[in-house]
Amino acid sequence: MALVKVKNKFQVTIPNEIRLQAHIKEGDILEVIVQDKAIVFKPSAVLDRDSVDAAIAEGLRDYKEGRVFGPFDSVEEFKAALTTIS
Repeated sequence: MALVKVKNKFQVTIPNEIRLQAHIKEGDILEVIVQDKAIVFKPSAVLDRDSVDAAIAEGLRDYKEGRVFGPFDSVEEFKAALTTIS
């Protein structure tokens, strides 16, 4: 168990051993909830809307220009198609 002190502006530092065990890196986003009187930090995925919109636009361009394959009757058929694309 690690102890931390609540500092000015209610900030705490996550001890290194905990960061390593939880694979937390600088810049990660954590969701914070209270669960049974405990404060729980959980990793949270945040999507960049611009990146998602760009990926969708690229997929639509590929579809309109006929650069798509499928549908496939099985996973094996899909995997075989992937190896022929490269």
